[in-house]
Amino acid sequence: MKFGKLNDRLRPVIIVHGITNSAGQFEQIRQYFLTHGYGDEEVYATTYGDAGKTNVLFVTMQCHYVKMIRLMIQTVAQYTTSKVNIIGISMGSPIARKAIMGGNCVDTNDYLGPPLTDLIHTFVGVAGANWGSFLCIIPIGSCNLINGMACGSKFLNDINSRQRYEGNFIFTIFSTGDEKVGYQACGRVASSIAGENQNFKHDGLTHDQVIFNTAAMQYNLVTYGQPQNP
Repeated sequence: MKFGKLNDRLRPVIIVHGITNSAGQFEQIRQYFLTHGYGDEEVYATTYGDAGKTNVLFVTMQCHYVKMIRLMIQTVAQYTTSKVNIIGISMGSPIARKAIMGGNCVDTNDYLGPPLTDLIHTFVGVAGANWGSFLCIIPIGSCNLINGMACGSKFLNDINSRQRYEGNFIFTIFSTGDEKVGYQACGRVASSIAGENQNFKHDGLTHDQVIFNTAAMQYNLVTYGQPQNP
């Protein structure tokens, strides 16, 4: 299976942001792609939620957010007649995974539809809360046991109940110094995805550093399928 080369039309990338962020806050990552051969029509991001108006302690992984990301994936794939690549950042990683997985939402029981696996080439989770957050001690608010980031929440159990649905290639990037998601949660590496092709551990980077300091690696993983430019 070939990865895109820069003299071909590049496979579009969708950046799915994290809790209390907006798409614009990831302009730095988008600009990295744009200055390394990608066009405006090949790098997408969408703002779900209210970009930080809701206190971080009360933001949850709502079905409404999942539907927005799912629609974004379907729309970009249809518009570009191409498989897409996903970069899921922080809480954006579990939300994007559920958008791809489909099935029923755990909070509303709404049926999303079948998996979108066939539309995804490469999935990269960056500082993702894939097994929860180590900050979730009391299961309320954003740490609730339905659609929160508590270890063993219905949402997290659901997305971790299957493997290899996220795309053809699955990578994760995380740090031992992540002070928001944490390095370990639920007895696992918090940002890992079962069945991933490869993971990349950084030592001592904060949550935001591992997101923004690895733009080149994110680019190389979705463009070439490896952490360094070949």
